[in-house]
Amino acid sequence: MVEALFNDMSLGVSLVLLLVYLLVLGYTVYRIIMNTQSAAKTMAYLLLIIILPLLGIVIYYSFGMDTRHGKSNKMLESEYRKVSKEFQEFLGDPSESLLMEHREILGDFTELFRFLRHLGHEKLTANSFHLLNNGEEKFPEVLKTLEQAAEYIHIEYYTWENDKSGNDLKEVLLKKAKEGVTVRVIYDAFGSRGIRKNIVRELAAGGVQIHPIIEIKLNRLANRLNHRDHRKIIIVDGHTGFVGGINVSDRYDNSIDTGLFWRDTHIKMSGPGVMNLQRHFLVNWNFCQEEKLDLDDFKEPAFPPSDPSAFRGLSQILAGGPIYSQPNIMLGYTRLFTLAREKLYITNPYFIPNETILDALKQAALSGVDVRLLLPKESDSALVGAAASFYFKALLRCGVKIYLYDKGFVHAKTAVADGRVSVVGTANMDIRSFDLNFEIMSVIYGDKFGAEMERLFLEDLEDSEHITLDKWNEQSSLKFLTYAIARLVSSLL
Repeated sequence: MVEALFNDMSLGVSLVLLLVYLLVLGYTVYRIIMNTQSAAKTMAYLLLIIILPLLGIVIYYSFGMDTRHGKSNKMLESEYRKVSKEFQEFLGDPSESLLMEHREILGDFTELFRFLRHLGHEKLTANSFHLLNNGEEKFPEVLKTLEQAAEYIHIEYYTWENDKSGNDLKEVLLKKAKEGVTVRVIYDAFGSRGIRKNIVRELAAGGVQIHPIIEIKLNRLANRLNHRDHRKIIIVDGHTGFVGGINVSDRYDNSIDTGLFWRDTHIKMSGPGVMNLQRHFLVNWNFCQEEKLDLDDFKEPAFPPSDPSAFRGLSQILAGGPIYSQPNIMLGYTRLFTLAREKLYITNPYFIPNETILDALKQAALSGVDVRLLLPKESDSALVGAAASFYFKALLRCGVKIYLYDKGFVHAKTAVADGRVSVVGTANMDIRSFDLNFEIMSVIYGDKFGAEMERLFLEDLEDSEHITLDKWNEQSSLKFLTYAIARLVSSLL
């Protein structure tokens, strides 16, 4: 009798657990279908929870939930709209007058300017630019510029490491804070997790205002890990700024022997366009802590005399992330690719394109545009490298030229179209940069800057292996199966 009772109880518990599981499964299916924007990602997660019933659900709630419309992102979106309106009223918009004055510079890319202006309220400004290659050029220029700060320094970074480069930056910030310069720093709690117990504490103790944009807490770990602040921004006194792909880490500085050559690109910008960087910094600053800033806290900067060694050009700043109603970065890339008429040179370290980007590249190549794609030969992620390889055959068939950089690891995120429009920024060409991360890109209109971007791209090709369709097809079927599986798994990232 006791044994029968025990069996009945076990059956009852099993039925309850089964019912709970079915309810959780049904709710998870509903969340995946309703909240996952990408069709490929939706199918991948549905298959995952079917093939791996319990583990698949855990993986989805750990890494897969899309919180674009969550409470924190809605708060950020509201702050973005408020700050953008203030900037419009405070600084005005010289776009149309610049367009009329420099129409020959933009040419057919006037359509790109108007598209970006409508997409992200990104006005056109006239600026000067220095192109900085790798950490050995960027870090000394950054430290020199920071030393000249008189009023404030604003910094927003994804990765900041506790090494020579990281501590050099820390020391100059402590020095400037001691001199009375206001220093505000935003860092990504995931990408810069190695400095939270040392550099962050030292900076805070030394008078630097420093905060993570989103704190990582166990109760909402997945959502917070998904939305990373991948930007690399420095603003000095409102007149000088830095943006690009180089994080604060020794591995980007090839004068320091880290065992691997890193190729990356950054720019130093001087002029009114720096205040466009400022706009996006203020949005995240006002969100991540209690002290709210607005434009009344910043007078219009006095710009230093033009450096004759700098490139002159027009520019827009394009920002992307989960707070925007559209995938700005992806749409910006796509419009640039489809407007190219002669040449399109692209460098990117993480290439897992969606169908829109893939079709834009195919369309350009099939239209006779010289499309060249420079990617790492050896990625720092085996999964990403294999997933990227899946797309090579389709692109090669359409005439896209693919080069694999083998001098080291290429981490630059750049593009140049027709030698006239250049992009230097933080965004990879993958779903994470399109939908999840906070990213920022500088779009620069100017043939002299574009010519220099082309020269450096062609120089990088000399350290690269050209992949042809015949050569690519020589690989085994097992290799292609590996690429296909990696592509499917990458949809979950």
